Amino acid sequence: MTILRGIGGSKGYGRGTAVVNRRKSPDPGRYTITDPAAEEQRFRTAQAFCGERLNKLLEDSDSHGDEAGEIISAYLSILHDEAFFKKALKRLDSELVNIEYLIRDECLSVMDKFAALDDPYLMERAVDIENVCNELIRALLGEESDFVINPVDGKGIIVVAEDLTPAETMKMDKNVLRGFVTEKGGATSHTVILAKSLGIPAIVGASGALKHISDGDLLLLDAFTGTIAAAPDKDCLSAFDAACLSYEKKLEEYEKGVSLPAVTLDGHQVYVNVNTGDTEGIRNLNMDNCDGVGLLRTEFLYMGLDDYPDEETQFAVYRDIAEKANGKEVIIRTLDIGGDKQVDYMDLPKEDNPFLGYRAIRLCLDRREVFHTQLRAILRASAHGNVKIMFPMIVSSEELIEARRCVEQAKSTLRQDKIEFNEDIPVGIMVETPAAVLVSEQLAQIADFFSIGSNDLIQYITASDRMNERVQNLYDSCSPAVLRAICIVAHNAKDAQIPWGICGEVASEERLIPLWVTLGVSELSVSPSMTGRVKALVRRVDRKVMLPVMESILDIPMIENIKQELDAVILNLENI
Repeated sequence: MTILRGIGGSKGYGRGTAVVNRRKSPDPGRYTITDPAAEEQRFRTAQAFCGERLNKLLEDSDSHGDEAGEIISAYLSILHDEAFFKKALKRLDSELVNIEYLIRDECLSVMDKFAALDDPYLMERAVDIENVCNELIRALLGEESDFVINPVDGKGIIVVAEDLTPAETMKMDKNVLRGFVTEKGGATSHTVILAKSLGIPAIVGASGALKHISDGDLLLLDAFTGTIAAAPDKDCLSAFDAACLSYEKKLEEYEKGVSLPAVTLDGHQVYVNVNTGDTEGIRNLNMDNCDGVGLLRTEFLYMGLDDYPDEETQFAVYRDIAEKANGKEVIIRTLDIGGDKQVDYMDLPKEDNPFLGYRAIRLCLDRREVFHTQLRAILRASAHGNVKIMFPMIVSSEELIEARRCVEQAKSTLRQDKIEFNEDIPVGIMVETPAAVLVSEQLAQIADFFSIGSNDLIQYITASDRMNERVQNLYDSCSPAVLRAICIVAHNAKDAQIPWGICGEVASEERLIPLWVTLGVSELSVSPSMTGRVKALVRRVDRKVMLPVMESILDIPMIENIKQELDAVILNLENI
């Protein structure tokens, strides 16, 4: 038996047969060419081929969460970075050698420079550059780009590798995959982000994994502690089985109560909704296990097309999910695209800081015809269910007033066309910027509801990119600044007597759920797999008892101390 340790990135237990990826970087070789122009054309052809593959992954990325789309978008940016590949292309005329060799040479030069900086974040970005270059080189060489997994006698497998590209990770068969182990990577590496979206345990930074693990080895993963047992003995197997059994009993408890309402011990009901936004997710949605759809992302309707989706196409999707919800609420977020989410036919500008740029409601208010078409489709669907409209990225009362005016204009045209819709359809906003927090008292007088977009809100309040490992210590849901911001929004919503909810990762972060419930949250929008767990925690909270505890926690200035106190609360609730 061999015990290895790494970083438990995506939590859970995994048991399976090891499939080891020992594939090395492609070797392009070096040879003389006579036609630099033809060689550049080979490069352009390979670049286009890789771009098509990545764009297809981008279209399918919604089933892996927003983070997957961001990762693939970053790879596309590298692929089309003319400044980077310009050096290799310029060398064609002077050196007369094959383009794949020059790409590899330039890539190694960049890798050496980044390694010399001893910067974890830049080293991660260097890996991204290397991955893109390797894909290009394989395309030029005509090699298979993907690491192919072959199931072992139908058993579950655990993939072991030095590292895995996002493309490799996203294409793996989830039916047989039981976990990842990589030698490289940190807690916020792309492998971990995608493993979380797949609900699969992942241990990264496991030094020596390729040396000590062979194909066919039985592996036990404890991603709570970051422990890997290869070829475990009987005692290890017994302990692992006991831990899994205990964990499975908890999961069974959550599953039994998943269809029951989430009502606190003092009688406050919290609607536990789900997030969705892709064809597969909508098709597999089980409305019996949730209270509605708290966030329907509509971007998937615009991806992978040659032109904007028409009203009938959008209406059919919105109507179907409204009918499927059978009276439960469906909150449809209007188009949140632009900046980091590029769609060719939209001809969007390339921006240095896309998260502060031309996106979401800003784009919609600028392109009124596109906005009008979507609003008509949503309004028409409201005749078929409990549909609500939600605007993203609102920062001012003026924006919200103008967006609501667009809704009224869409209503007017439907009346003229004698098409039915809900005249009283609720219209709310995502609170995801510091500006929206600071003017939430005024926005609450205009909006019918709030939904706190926690992922972006944390990023903007802490001024830290959640994909940047250098500032990961700042991007923290338990930051006093973040918690106080959410308290402000909750207080102003309560005063205005409008419901407020939370979507994003913190909606299902266990240690924070008692706080949200105590603050009076109306709705939590989570991934479908988390509904049972969230409901179980809500049902154990007594808000009257919890109020003084949470008030004292909110006065704590240090993040780690806040986490310790919140974890103690969770431990007590577990014993109820």
